Amino acid sequence: MESYADKNICQQIKTMLGRREAVLDKNDGLWETAVLVPLVRHKGQVCVLFEVRSQKLAWQPGDICFPGGKRDKKDKTLRNTAIRETCEELGILSVDMEIYGELDYLVTQLGPILYPFLGIIHDFKQVKPNADEVGEVFLVPLDALLQQKPRRVHMQLANKASKDFPYDLLPEYPKEWNTRRGYDVYFYQYKKYVIWGMTARILYGFLERLRGEINKKNP
Repeated sequence: MESYADKNICQQIKTMLGRREAVLDKNDGLWETAVLVPLVRHKGQVCVLFEVRSQKLAWQPGDICFPGGKRDKKDKTLRNTAIRETCEELGILSVDMEIYGELDYLVTQLGPILYPFLGIIHDFKQVKPNADEVGEVFLVPLDALLQQKPRRVHMQLANKASKDFPYDLLPEYPKEWNTRRGYDVYFYQYKKYVIWGMTARILYGFLERLRGEINKKNP
């Protein structure tokens, strides 16, 4: 085998790393999605808008979610993804909304890296949901969400090696399902709706952050 001892391999490594910033390794099938947590002023209250996914959709029909979706190659930024998807799903234009900022992003258990943005839709009357993607939309007053303590349960994750795992190299490695870690799942209820999953996780993070901000100003 050729030796690299006489070559300036360290300089080559340094040059290689200087060519670009580090990115997320997506070899495990990860992909990027962006969603918008949309605020709406309605009947004197600030509300959060939620979608019910159309029954026509193959993936998670009937689930409650925020507008959003997978990043397109044409999207220059994930902010553009959130705006584009919101416009497509709610039938509005980009000028009909204002993006306030970005919430903490999540690497989910199912694969997507989720980038949530928060903004406001200026006029709820402009919302005309795309029936192919959205079954209905509903509003929940922000006050009602802040006052609610969500139900919280813990989910466990486990892994199991495939048949070709090299047990000859690691004879002590477990052959059955091996529980490794877990994560919390949140549930919010409003009238007939149950908000849970990643939508509730994003909502929980936002509400906790907002609650802390409010308490800071009103000790």
